[in-house]
Amino acid sequence: MPLRWPVHLRPMEPFRLLDHTADAGFEAFGETLEETFSNAGLALVDLFVDIKSVEPHEEVLIGASGRDFCALLVNFLSEILFLEDAEGWLFCGFEVQFDDGPALRAKARGEKFDRSRRQAKTLVKAITYHQLLLEKVSGGWRAQVYVDI
Repeated sequence: MPLRWPVHLRPMEPFRLLDHTADAGFEAFGETLEETFSNAGLALVDLFVDIKSVEPHEEVLIGASGRDFCALLVNFLSEILFLEDAEGWLFCGFEVQFDDGPALRAKARGEKFDRSRRQAKTLVKAITYHQLLLEKVSGGWRAQVYVDI
């Protein structure tokens, strides 16, 4: 089993993928809640394709709302999944801004999927509430998300 640093001792990283027997998951980190949501979006896209291959050629506006911040995170990630699945969008950056509600608006930068330039890694079917976690930690925030594949 790999050595796991306590969250408060680990250097800040934007996200990391998690192992799970039937699903895929990730943790996202940020100094602010907005940065954590942005990094969760990046982690989700990295499940689809190597995020380093995505270029910020175009901008798409994303809106989401929820009954609380956990539901808002699921709905935000579901919007990203919808845009990838229905319209072929891949994103490499997000600027997240919260509204009342809770709700958010995000500018997503990226490009359409091009099969000649990249290969898909994982087909994500849905964002789940399974072991969903959004918590304040020393130095910022941490989100844990599992997706149905």
